[in-house]
Amino acid sequence: MSRPHRNPDYRLEAIDGELLLFHPERGEIMYCNETASLIWQLCDGGRTTQEIVDLLVDTFPEAAAAIPGDVESTLQELHQHGAIRFK
Repeated sequence: MSRPHRNPDYRLEAIDGELLLFHPERGEIMYCNETASLIWQLCDGGRTTQEIVDLLVDTFPEAAAAIPGDVESTLQELHQHGAIRFK
């Protein structure tokens, strides 16, 4: 099972009410909603993708049907930008 982990070169900052994930050296910026920033923060290398899904489903049961797809698409986007890696 894959275990996503954050790229330590990226920083999550709240600026003017927006959540930004950025790489200071490369000047790359991703705008994140609260869900995407939470998913990024849960990518600690210790949790599998399924464990992240399960945790979010337990926390937000009213959104249980959408969470697996949201997690998968968010992880793909974060990976494409280099903000996470998979072990």
